[in-house]
Amino acid sequence: MKDTIRLLIFLIFAIKLSESNKTRTSRYSSGVQEQEILNHLLKNYDRRVRPPAFNSTDPAGPVNVVVNIMIRMLSKIDVVNMEYNLQITFREEWYDPRLAYENLGYSVAPKFLTVPHVKENLWIPDTFFPTEKAAHRHLIDTDNMFIRIHPDGKILYSSRISITNACLMKLKYYPFDVQYCDFDLISYAHTMKDIIYRWDTKGDPVQRKRGVGNDLPNFLLTKILTNNECTSHTNTGSYACLRMTFVLERQISYYMVQLYGPTTMIVIVSWVSFWIDMHSTAGRVALGVTTLLTMTTMQSAINAKLPPVSYIKFVDVWLGACQTFVFGALLEYAFVSYQDSVRQSDRAREESARK
Repeated sequence: MKDTIRLLIFLIFAIKLSESNKTRTSRYSSGVQEQEILNHLLKNYDRRVRPPAFNSTDPAGPVNVVVNIMIRMLSKIDVVNMEYNLQITFREEWYDPRLAYENLGYSVAPKFLTVPHVKENLWIPDTFFPTEKAAHRHLIDTDNMFIRIHPDGKILYSSRISITNACLMKLKYYPFDVQYCDFDLISYAHTMKDIIYRWDTKGDPVQRKRGVGNDLPNFLLTKILTNNECTSHTNTGSYACLRMTFVLERQISYYMVQLYGPTTMIVIVSWVSFWIDMHSTAGRVALGVTTLLTMTTMQSAINAKLPPVSYIKFVDVWLGACQTFVFGALLEYAFVSYQDSVRQSDRAREESARK
């Protein structure tokens, strides 16, 4: 009986060891296969030459680059400098028949090859962002990019990028404004005869991480629009372009507390002088001057948060009206005081005439 149990334990151990060796061999074989495929594909590959057109009667036709973007962070919308910070995962897909490996004779070819560090060995679209002020690709703790090669030659390039982007804001209706901030991408050297950009139509071309755009201090990201109606025409040719537009609606609650509430109270306080005895010169003048200086200080503080523009903003109309009311209350006292002095002078002359 004991010998039988020992034999069963030995057989189970042998089976497990055999399965483990098979797994190791399979993994090793898979790794060797990928290495062989990459070596074969890159042997005579020239990254200086763009790929031929895929599924086209004209091999010299343009390369179709399909783009989709994952928005990871939207922050620091700077109205003064008219810019915003953005962190994205930028993905491009295109076909390069020179990298197809489905017909190399492998019985079971890999579904795809993920190659993180061969960017310098492959042709990649020379995409740039025209409205970018500063940008960098993340390198901690390794380069945040990869290239995925599929058996039919489809290439996926993915990279995580942080960008400071320009946004030409129109502040005419500030603080009741809605801003449209464009994010364009375009080829730097290849015209539309070489590269055509398209948004990914298989799914949402622009995805955003949960909560992105909902936690901004003064804005709410209401929607993201996409189009390709931004083709650039220059002396060197026409360049295909894609545009993503952020629709940012300003949150009015902050301004109700910080702007409209205080200025309304200052105007009301200036009207208190109407109930002060007209002969209390010090009290009425002090109240009028103080409220006027307070309004001027608030206006300067608000304009310091905005860029200098050549047109009148809605907030300028409001602050101008408030200053007019405050200054009017001060003028009212001057007018009443003058009329009182004239009346007293007339009364004094009448009394002297009677004598």
